[in-house]
Amino acid sequence: MAKDLRHYLDQLTRKLPAEYLRVKREVDPLFELPAVLRKLQDGDQYPAVMFEKVKGSRFPVVSNLFASSNRLALAFGVQVENLVEGYMKLEDRLVAPVRVRNAPVQDRVLTGRRVDLTKLPIVTHCEKDAGPYITSGVGVFKDPDTGIYDVGIFRLQLKEKNRLGVLYGAYSKAARVITKNEKRNKPTEMAVYIGHHPASILSSQTKVPATVDEFSVMGGLLEEPVETVDAKTVDVVVPARAEFVLEGEILPNVREPEGPFGEYPWYYGLERQSHVMRVRAITHRDDAIYHDIFSGHRDHNMCGKIQREAVILKRVRMSVPGARAVCLPVSGTCRHVGYISMRKDFDGQGKIAAMAALAAETMMKLAVIVDDDIDVENESEVWWAVATRTQADRAIFMVPEAYVSELDPSAYSIKDRNRRDYLNTKWAIDATKPVGLPFEERADVPRDMWTKIKLQDYFPGKRRA
Repeated sequence: MAKDLRHYLDQLTRKLPAEYLRVKREVDPLFELPAVLRKLQDGDQYPAVMFEKVKGSRFPVVSNLFASSNRLALAFGVQVENLVEGYMKLEDRLVAPVRVRNAPVQDRVLTGRRVDLTKLPIVTHCEKDAGPYITSGVGVFKDPDTGIYDVGIFRLQLKEKNRLGVLYGAYSKAARVITKNEKRNKPTEMAVYIGHHPASILSSQTKVPATVDEFSVMGGLLEEPVETVDAKTVDVVVPARAEFVLEGEILPNVREPEGPFGEYPWYYGLERQSHVMRVRAITHRDDAIYHDIFSGHRDHNMCGKIQREAVILKRVRMSVPGARAVCLPVSGTCRHVGYISMRKDFDGQGKIAAMAALAAETMMKLAVIVDDDIDVENESEVWWAVATRTQADRAIFMVPEAYVSELDPSAYSIKDRNRRDYLNTKWAIDATKPVGLPFEERADVPRDMWTKIKLQDYFPGKRRA
């Protein structure tokens, strides 16, 4: 069975049934659907949820797919304890796509007056959002000079039946491609696919050189070639086993108000003048499933976590071979804060690791470097190391006026620190112990004793370990 959204949901049902819930009653895509996910979150629960009946649309909606490390591990076919290392091996193994003629995503082809985005179950998530937003749509476009494909998730505001507001980062490959075309007064042809295997969607968040075809990266993550098909009205190919595809063009030199929108830092991205996509065609499966990312919450954060951790670990290891592990915690929105553990061979190496990490991930503001006896997935351990292994005047350094992100609510302008823009001060804490000097030993129960304990032997029927 080829890997697509249905394949993954079947795996989820069989292997992680407790993490996949279904809602049979009708829900309103205007706040009610995300309110169910928010209520689950309030109880520290983050299951994937299938909403079978959505008001105003005949299509069901699945959301919160990425909010669990277990589900990310399932998507990539790796052990959760080895998630980043397993992901990196897949990302580095390119598998070229294959072209097909018949595609499930083109069971239905709607063009002209039949194009009506309002018939899709597009969700309005946060109270002050400017309207419904497509949050899981993966844009497919290609460089006009090289023909190399790139993919990325952009926020897409529903404006009219055939118009979407489009926001992308100024640092993105999309920005370079759209700018190239605008200088020639040409539109940028693009297709947006919605609903596919999570590994396919998450591949859009990888950080690979512009010379690498991202469909090949996608194939590596899926461990099989991506089946692609020619779009009907634009000169790009799209995944044949997607659920929906929106075909159209980014209009050159056209900007319209877009936003506000609840973003990954858990604040609103403010209204701004953004690009516009005119939709020429909608294609979809007969019984299509609409995929929504729960924006401004854990689902949104986690969808970019593993890919960024992999990039940071690779690049830190170029400078510090003893780098062990990286964690971008949800508390730092899986973007702005990073914990890196390392085997330290000589003093000063912790700061080298910090600089490499801050350079590797544009959005990261704080890098905390710890020894390899610290579990970076355990924030209590990380901050215990900061509390007990640092002298602040030696451990902390800062890099002011570095590019971070326009969506960081504390970012500032080079012209005025009180004006919102895209600069911020990157900083780091080197919480590693000095090399070759005495340092107190960590107090703990003998490891070979507590790791062998099976709690069910002591608490029958209560807990397993």
